[in-house]
Parts: sequence; C-alpha cells; structure tokens
Amino acid sequence: MGGPGSGPQGFGAGGFHLKPKRKRVATENAITKVNPSEPKRAMFHCHYCGKDISAVVRIKCAVCADCTLCVECFSVGVEPHPHEASHAYHVIDDLSFPLFTMDWGADEEILLLEAIEIYGLGNWTEVAEHVGTKTKLQCHQHYFDCYVNSETTPLPDMSKVLGPKYTKEEPDEEPKAKKVKAEDGEGDDDADGERTDTLASFARPGDERHWGNMPELTGYNVKRDEFDPEYDIEAELPLAEMEFRDTDTELDRKLKIRMLEIYNKRLKERIRRKEFIIDRGLLNVKRQQALERKRTPQERDIHGALRVFARFLDPNEYEIMLEGFMAESRIRNRIAELKEYRRNGIHTLSEGEVYDAEKRHRMAEIARIKAIEYPGRGGSRANRYLGRDGFVQAPAGDAAPKELQKLTGIAAGGGGSGALTSLGGTARKKAPLPLDLTHLPGVELLNKREKELCVANRLLPVHYLSIKEALMRASANGQVLKRSEVRHMFKVEPIKAVRVFELLLQHGWVKDPNETEG
Repeated sequence: MGGPGSGPQGFGAGGFHLKPKRKRVATENAITKVNPSEPKRAMFHCHYCGKDISAVVRIKCAVCADCTLCVECFSVGVEPHPHEASHAYHVIDDLSFPLFTMDWGADEEILLLEAIEIYGLGNWTEVAEHVGTKTKLQCHQHYFDCYVNSETTPLPDMSKVLGPKYTKEEPDEEPKAKKVKAEDGEGDDDADGERTDTLASFARPGDERHWGNMPELTGYNVKRDEFDPEYDIEAELPLAEMEFRDTDTELDRKLKIRMLEIYNKRLKERIRRKEFIIDRGLLNVKRQQALERKRTPQERDIHGALRVFARFLDPNEYEIMLEGFMAESRIRNRIAELKEYRRNGIHTLSEGEVYDAEKRHRMAEIARIKAIEYPGRGGSRANRYLGRDGFVQAPAGDAAPKELQKLTGIAAGGGGSGALTSLGGTARKKAPLPLDLTHLPGVELLNKREKELCVANRLLPVHYLSIKEALMRASANGQVLKRSEVRHMFKVEPIKAVRVFELLLQHGWVKDPNETEG
C-alpha cells in the first residue's frame, strides 16, 4: 500500500528514530476541562487543505514526521514544504472505533500512550493537550483504569478488546447525571474523595521530610538521596585495591571477608545517620534556626548537651525530656534568686523587684567605670555608648580604681559574691512573677485548684477555660486522649497543656487513658 519509497529504506531514512508528532489543537484552557457544549475538536488535519481527517483514511509521510495528508490531496501529488511526492508514506485507516472502553477510540489510545512517552507520567495537562479531545481528569482516570489497575498490568487486559464492530460513544449523559446528582446532595463525599485523590496525583512528586532543604548549606541532594560529602567518606578506600584471586590462601580470604563486613557496618552507620537527619526534619534549615532563636542561651546549652540522646528516643519523647530539663533549670534559677533575697533580708516580691532594679543599676555603673579605665577592652560598642552619654576617657590614675572598688564594695555588701556572679556574663533568666487573677475575665468560673494552676503557669482564665472545654468535649465524644497528644493540641506551651490535662484527670472530668487500656 506504499508509494515509491514505502520500503525499508523509507523507515530508516526518516521514520522510527523521529518522535511521532501531530498538529496540536489548542484547548480552551490547559487546566480546566473541555467545554462539552463546544463542537468536537479534530485530532488530525490535512497538512495542505486543513480539513478534518480524524475519522477517515489518511496518508502519513514516513520522512516528514508532522506531515499528514487527506486522500484527495495525496492523489494529486501536493508537496507542502518540506514534503515531497517521492517520500515514503503510510496509509492510516480509521481508528475511531473503541478499543477498551466505549468512550475512548483506538486513535485516542495511541495519542494517550504517545503523550505519556513524550511528557512523562504525571504531566496530565500536557497529555490532555496532546490528546486534544479529553480533559486531564479523563486521561488520568482512563490510564489508571485500563493500564495501571488492570489484571495484566502494565499491559491492558486484551481479553476485553472491543474492536471495529463497535461504535464509539461520547460520554455526554454521564457528566450531566453526575451534575444533577451532586445538586441533589447525593454522592458528595465520593466525588470529593475522588477529586482529592486525583488532584493529589497531579502534584509534583516529593517527600514532606525534604521540605525546606537548602543544598548549599546541608549538602543534601534530594534527587540522588545522598549528602555531599557523605558521612565517613573514606569508607571505600580500604577496598579500592582489594580483589579476590585464585591464589589467595584461606587466611587471605577470611581477612578480605572481614574487611567487607567492616565496610558494610560503616555503610549501615552512614544510612542510619542520613535517615535520622531526614526523619527528624533537620534538612529544614530555616525552621531549625527559628526554633534556635526562640530558646534562651541557657536552653541552648541544655539542648546542646542533651542532643546526643536524640538518637535513642522518639522525637516526642526527646521533646518531653528536653522540656523537663528546661523546667528544672528554671526552677533552680528561681530558687537561687529567692535564696539571694533571703540572704539580703528581703521578705516580699515587691522588695525583690526594687532590689533587682538597684542591682542592675550598680552593675551598669561598674561596667561603665571599667570601660573608662580600660577603653580597649570594652570594644567600639561600649565606647560609642559612653560618647553618646557625654563621658570622656579618664587618665590613668587612682581615681577610677577607687571608685570601682567603692562600687564593687557596695555591690558585694548589698548582694554578696553570689549577686555578682548571677548578674555577670552568665546571667540567669529571671523567672516571671505569678499572675494576678483578681480582675481578669472568667476568674469567677474557676475553683481554688484551677486558680492555683493559672497563677503558677501564668495562664489566663479564658485560655484555661478554652482548653478545658476542648478536652472535656473530646472526652465526652468517646475520645481517649494521651499526654503526648494533648501536648500539641493547643497553641500554648506543651507543659501548660499537659498540666491542665492532669488537673482534669484528677477531678475525673476526662477519661484516664491508663484505665481504658487496662
């Protein structure tokens, strides 16, 4: 059925090594579905006269990949540039009959597979544009139904082939029926679930654990799933020149096998460390930096000392342990402050505030005198503040040391050496004062235990009542809450939410998870 060049030489000259192409038809919108009210779009046009030849016999040039002619134009020998009448050709029969489903023709099946080969699986917008008569939802659904989810995957079930004796049916009735059903309020859940799954499959592939990765800082390449450089980068060096020979003795073979076992252990350690970094979300540099900025200097020291235990605990357990140590540190600092108050004869918190203010003023004065006597040690920042306040550099003499000794003596007499230590370079963070609930809204709804909890944790009554209501409502609905779940249910410090939960457990207002498990 071929012309002068339809033999094997035609296929080799310009046939199979070229990507099959066709004249694309611009869709109404590459993202939205094809409008059913519009006339059916032609999939193939004559390259010369431009008429629709999708449902009739057509001639395809084997040399010019994008040249398709109707029978009439081919019979008179038209030559649209760069096509020539002497080129090899193929006769393409009408392939509009259904093949696997009644609404998909064989020509559309070919275009679907051709588009997936060109654009890749998952780029359904380009695939739908290539097919021309189907939306991306229809292309996605048909491919997964007939090819991926078939019993003979990745091939379709050839026992269900329809063939030319069937006539293709356009799916006009089904979308309308679904639309009417959706308007009646039926099947909304199924439609939403199907739409959610489909849209999820359109998304670009990616792992949530890789979000926020900055390769220039972490050195992690997501597509290659490896760090640059890897942990223990020299693990392969001992094996670089090793090989098994027929002349090896038994001792040599055992030694080489032992080296391989050591190498495998080093590889497992490398994989374990990589999985730890990815699973804990440490690739998200900005998030880790934000968490670090929220911590106080003392909390950063605690975190740095305890991070070695993170490999032995789950993330939630590690956070609980970290919060426990931080709470212990705050309590110890507060006890030290109260002891200092007691040593200096202070009996009320208001007197303690006055004492702290005076002590800060004395220490600032001492720092100013030191900057005057030793200007080089204070740095440019200290000199800038002194110049702003009108101070000038004092000459070397006994005046500055005497004033310094006098102020040091006053500070030592008022607060002792412990006061100077506590306000030095390693000053502790001052614990906040207890909350005054006298005139706060919602305080009249709290009992004595609840008020004590709000005062100790500086929790507003309205916030406490909101947490209490949410926990009691969840318990009334039959949900058994655990401490690990309560920690992250509310936008407050996890330790506060846990203490509210424990108070509700003591009163029996929520279900005890231990009794439920028993």
